[in-house]
Amino acid sequence: MASLSREELFQILEERITDPPRAHEIDGDVWARCGADRAIFVSDLSGFTRLTKKHGILHFLAVFRRANTLFTPILERHHGRCVKHEADNHIYVFARASDAIAAAREIVAATRALDDSLGEDERVYPCIGVGYGRVLELTDDVFGDEVNIAFKLGEDVATRREILISDAAFAQLDQEGTSVDTEAREEEIGHVMMRYHAVR
Repeated sequence: MASLSREELFQILEERITDPPRAHEIDGDVWARCGADRAIFVSDLSGFTRLTKKHGILHFLAVFRRANTLFTPILERHHGRCVKHEADNHIYVFARASDAIAAAREIVAATRALDDSLGEDERVYPCIGVGYGRVLELTDDVFGDEVNIAFKLGEDVATRREILISDAAFAQLDQEGTSVDTEAREEEIGHVMMRYHAVR
């Protein structure tokens, strides 16, 4: 379980900066305290620019509120821990990649189920990215390569109600004995050629 806050980590990094010979020792201590293998769930909401231009920021915030009310119990039911909400993102960590993906699929299904009762500009369209790997899990943040990949997939690549998972998350599913029907894709993301998988 996470034992450091973001602010506490930054204070430790100040020691690392001012005492370079201790960098290796400090790094080892931080990883021992906060290192964990985690699935990273990042959701973004499609439509911010269009809806804000058309209806104003309060309208979009109401859509985000609807999303939050819908997403939170699903994510918690699948054993996710909320790291933070950032703008219209939900950032959660899971011990198992399969739980993160099960939550993502349920969220997509739940948003579709609302469509008949909502107008187009009130609907919730999540774009979801899932990564898996060794991360620094803090009480109020999370850092690591797979965190960055999950953000890129959820914010920059995924389209409405699309679930994209990193190659590492896909490999982890096999380790967990779970099979998910996906389509393999590859493209340059952040100037790096990246392989990922779209959940069907």
